[in-house]
Amino acid sequence: MKSTAYQWILSCISLWACVSCVNDLDTVPLTNNEITTENAWQLPETYASFLAKIYAGFALSGNEGPSGMPDIVAGDQGEATFLRSYWTLQEIPTDEAAIAWADDGLNGLQFTQWNSSNRFVELNYNRILLNIAYCNEYLRQTTEEQMDTRGMTDSDLQNQVATYRNEVRVLRALNYYFLIDLYANVPFLTEANRVGTELPEQKDRAFLFSWLESELKAVEGQLPSTNHNNYGKVNDATAWMILAKLYLNAEVYTGQAHYTECLTYLHKILQAGYHLEENYSYLFGADNDLSNEIIYPIVFDGKRATTYGGTTFLMAAAFGSDMNPGTNFGLAQSWSGTRAKESLSSLFDDGDKRALFWTDKRTQETTDLRNYNQGWAVIKFTNLQRNGNPGSDNLFADTDFPLFRLADAYLMYAEAVLRGGQGGTLDQALELVNALRKRANASLLTTSSQLTLSFLLDERARELYWEGHRRTDLIRFGRFTKNYSWPWKNGIYAGTANIDDKYNLFPLPASELSVNTNLKQNQGF
Repeated sequence: MKSTAYQWILSCISLWACVSCVNDLDTVPLTNNEITTENAWQLPETYASFLAKIYAGFALSGNEGPSGMPDIVAGDQGEATFLRSYWTLQEIPTDEAAIAWADDGLNGLQFTQWNSSNRFVELNYNRILLNIAYCNEYLRQTTEEQMDTRGMTDSDLQNQVATYRNEVRVLRALNYYFLIDLYANVPFLTEANRVGTELPEQKDRAFLFSWLESELKAVEGQLPSTNHNNYGKVNDATAWMILAKLYLNAEVYTGQAHYTECLTYLHKILQAGYHLEENYSYLFGADNDLSNEIIYPIVFDGKRATTYGGTTFLMAAAFGSDMNPGTNFGLAQSWSGTRAKESLSSLFDDGDKRALFWTDKRTQETTDLRNYNQGWAVIKFTNLQRNGNPGSDNLFADTDFPLFRLADAYLMYAEAVLRGGQGGTLDQALELVNALRKRANASLLTTSSQLTLSFLLDERARELYWEGHRRTDLIRFGRFTKNYSWPWKNGIYAGTANIDDKYNLFPLPASELSVNTNLKQNQGF
C-alpha cells in the first residue's frame, strides 16, 4: 500500500493553464479548462494541486498519462520527461551505458560529440526551466498578502501553505542544482521577476552556488518530517543531500574546495534515521517505497502516474523480447535499446549481488552498437515486488526512482574524507564502504590504505550504476575528458583518453540563444 503522501502527489491535477517562462520553452497549455488564474487561487484545493504538479515535473510529461496533454511539445513525450532526458545526459556519454538507437542526437551523446542543437540537451534544459517557472509562480501566488487579498485567511490553510512554500523552494533549488551541473552559467529567475516583461540575466556558477546555499539553509527545520507517511516529499535530509552534493562538487563549480562543509551535512544525513536496505535488489523493485534507504524518490505508479519515461523507460529500453520480461521482470514492454558497456560490467567480482545483468545469448563487448545482443542487458530495475509478484500494471512500472539514497551518502562521506575534509575519519569511511560491500557479498577492505579515490570511483559505479550519477562523478574525478578511455568515447570502439574539455559541459540550446540575447554560450560551442 502506497503512503498517503505518495497518493497525494499522484493526484496531480492542474486547474488552469499554468503560466510559462518568459523563455521560449516550446510549451502548450496544460489544460483545456477555462479557469482564470485568479479564480483558481480562490479555491483551497489549488494550493495542494499546484504543488503536486511541481513534484510531478520530475516524473511525468503532462497532465494525462502516458503522453497526453503535454507540458512540452516533443515528437516523443517519453523523451520530454525530466528523468529520461536527464538520465540520457548523465549515463549515455559515459562508461556505463550503450544504446542501439541513433536518433534525436543520441549518437552525439554516446560519442561525446554533441552540439547546441542536440535534442536531449534542449529537452532537459527546457524541462528544468519549466519546473523552475512553476516554482516561481507558486511562490508569487502564495504569499500571506496574496492569500489575505483573496479571502484565504483560514489559519490552518495558511500554515499548510507556508510548509508548501518551503517544499517549493527546495524543489526549485534542486532544479537549479541540475542546471549548474549540466550547463554551468544559466538564466536566473525567481518569483521576484515579473513574467513576460524581461529577459532573464545569466548568472555564473559562483553566484548560483551561493544562492543555493542560502535557499536550502533558510528552510531547514521547516519541511515535512522525515517519516514514511511523507514518502515522496522533500524533507530536511533532501535539502542536506543537495547541499552535500553541491559541496562535494564545489571545486568543479567554483574552484574552491568545500569538503568539510560536505561532511557537516553528511553527518546530519547519517543521523536522520535512514538505514541500508538489507537486499540491494529491493531498492529497484515495484514496492521500493517500503525501503528506509531512499531519501528522495521520483515517484511512479503503473495505474495513476504513467509515462514512457521514468523507470518504465529504464526497464523497457533495457529489455529484449527474448528475455520474456513480462514474466521475469513484471513489465511486458521490451524496446531493445540500452545495455551495459563492458567498462561497467567488468568492474564486478564473482558473487557481487549488485551485478544485475542478463548475459544469456549476449556478448560482453559492444563492438557493434546497433546489435542489441552485444553488451549485457541491465536488469537492475524491475516491476517486481520483493515477494516476487508483479506491480499493478504490466505496461507501466510502479517502481520509484531513488534520486537520493543513503548508500550514496556513505560513498560521499568516504570521498570527502579522502579529499581532506575535516570532521570525518578514515575509520568511519572504511566502515561505511564495507557496509555496502558486505550487503553486496563483495570482499571487505581490511585497511584504510585500500580506500583510495580510484577505488571509490569504481565503487560508485558498482553501487550506483544507471542511477544518473556517472557523468558528474567522472568530471569530479578528472576522468571524463582526460586520462580515461572507454568504448565509443570520441566515436571509436577503442575510445579516446583525452578529448576537448568543453565536453565537461553541455551547451545552452541554440534555440534559447536565439530568444534571449542576454545569454553567452559555453566556451567551445
